[in-house]
This record gives sequence, structure tokens and C-alpha cells, in this order.
Amino acid sequence: MKTLYFFLITVLIISFADVPAQSFNRKSAFISGIVGAASLNNSGINEQSSFALTFGGSFGIPLTKNLFLYTRSSYTSKSNFQSYYNTSFVASQFLYSDRLALVNASFSQLVVNSGLLYNFYVSKFLTLGVSGGATFAVLNQDAKLVGGHIISNVDNETIWGAFGGLMAEKGWEDSNITTFIEAQYNYAQSNAAYHSNALNRMNFTIGVRYYLHR
Repeated sequence: MKTLYFFLITVLIISFADVPAQSFNRKSAFISGIVGAASLNNSGINEQSSFALTFGGSFGIPLTKNLFLYTRSSYTSKSNFQSYYNTSFVASQFLYSDRLALVNASFSQLVVNSGLLYNFYVSKFLTLGVSGGATFAVLNQDAKLVGGHIISNVDNETIWGAFGGLMAEKGWEDSNITTFIEAQYNYAQSNAAYHSNALNRMNFTIGVRYYLHR
């Protein structure tokens, strides 16, 4: 979390700096490939967290010099990890209504984010970006008590939400290719019977971007 705060503060400071050199102002549509890690927290009671591999891609269509229509898709999965679940939604002989239970969990999630990306052209080869918009996700998840009793089984549930993110992009001289890092938070709104922290997560990714025209 301290790393995230440092990233946010650094981006905000540089974004509002008065830097006249803005020759790296890409105005072309682009496509990107990304890979990174998603932070997970199913417990809801402490700082116990884990990470899962995430990968995908994105594309953007310019509206103005700084503003892009932006769409990003990513796939994340993790199997057989332990977590604490709030079992208030379970009415069975094994659990009480207000207890936390240790479970073995697995999940996979396809996330599609669609919204806007606004770029700050800081220097000739450095761009900072802020993105936000709507999130659509398809989730598969199951959770079993240590004894093997299933308490949650979600199959291809569709979920809506929102996202926000920050990006730092490095250009290379005489090239349509750039590299970038991105931190993005996805908020998922769902009435399903499992802890919402299983869905709301930070994604930290690196990627390569190709601009169709210079």
C-alpha cells in the first residue's frame, strides 16, 4: 500500500508541473499488451493478502490531443488459496450466522474496462495518464471449508462496476512503440453471497504499446 501511495503522489506532482516540452503528444490510435499482478484480499479482517497473475490488452482511440476512448481487458485467476469468509449468508448445520470461516478458495475473472484516458505530456518521451470508466466482469469462484463442505459456488456471474487508474508511459525516439506501467483499481458491485473484497482489487501491470501512426 505504501508503494501505491508513493506512485499516486509522484504522478500528481509531475502531472501539474509546468513543463513546456510536449513533443511526445501521440494522436494516433493504439493497441497494448499487458502483464502483471492483481492484489487479492478475501479475509476482510486483517492485512492478509495474496497476488494473482493477470494479463490482457488494451486499445485507445483519440478524441483530442490529450483525450482517448479507452478499453482494457484482463484475465486473472488463482487456485487453492486459503482465506477467511464471512458466513452470514450461509444457513446450514455447519456454520453460524455471524462467524468467519477458514476456506480453500479458487477463482477466475475476466474484466473489461471501458472509459476515458487523459494524457499529460510531461516531456519529450514521458507521458502520464489518468483513466476511469465502467467495469464489466465475468466471475467464477468456489469456496470450501477445510472439511470439504462447499459454502460458495459462483458460475459465470456477470458483474458491473467502475474503475480508475494511473499510468506512466515512456516513448522511444523514432519509434511507434512505447512501454508503460499502470496501477488500476476495479470496484465491482454485486449482490452475490460472498465477500466483496474478493472482487475489488488493485492491478499493477507493465506493458508495451504500439501506435498505429506517428
